[in-house]
Amino acid sequence: MPATPQALAVQGLFIPLPVLREADLMTRETGVRPVIAYEGADIRLTHVNGRLRIETVFRRSSRGWKRSDYQLFQDGERRPVPRSWLEYHALVERLSADADAPATLPALVPISDSETLPVEIRKELRQCVTRLNGRDDISVCVGRDAKGRYVLAVTSSKATLHMAFETLYRSGRKGVITASTNPVRVVTTEGKDLTDEVEGKLSKALAQLLSGHPSTSATDASTGRVQGAQGGGPADRRGTVQRE
Repeated sequence: MPATPQALAVQGLFIPLPVLREADLMTRETGVRPVIAYEGADIRLTHVNGRLRIETVFRRSSRGWKRSDYQLFQDGERRPVPRSWLEYHALVERLSADADAPATLPALVPISDSETLPVEIRKELRQCVTRLNGRDDISVCVGRDAKGRYVLAVTSSKATLHMAFETLYRSGRKGVITASTNPVRVVTTEGKDLTDEVEGKLSKALAQLLSGHPSTSATDASTGRVQGAQGGGPADRRGTVQRE
């Protein structure tokens, strides 16, 4: 049960309602309750969740207690504040427990040959193969991650790209939509996570895999964010991601 200002006041520390609401929100979203402390006339909330830390400062004004500062730190380094808790969860999801450990992508479960892929996946798969323009040094396949999501994996000697899709049911038909968290991820063979650099854009993600090849440029890849499947291209391929 969330604490109340009266309960905390009994403990010798009065906490204004806006501060408690912020603390309760953080707790609901992450399962971790922040530490609340007075700093002079201000109140600071410190929320630590694995390698992430949120610092929130409340200051009293003529209109009551207001949030005056909000910062996010990763491994002690300041980072841009996520625009939503969904973005925050996406960041937590892809961070390894050890800051010094190389980044990894989730292992994929193979798709059975007897399973019919949703039409959106088949179209996206064909289009992805088309964008690669017959490159036989890059593998393209579809599997499932631990959440049961479909994942289209593209692997080169430089990096691996994952595009994740969530299942959606409409009018009794099973389809897929772009995953709500980490829809596009890229990790190099050296273990560097380039997800933030590609900004969720398929063109940037494919450019990381195709860079350095004389017959392929970034403009060969389709531009824009992954919005859903488009048609056209060679036959489907599916299986598990091949690690280099």
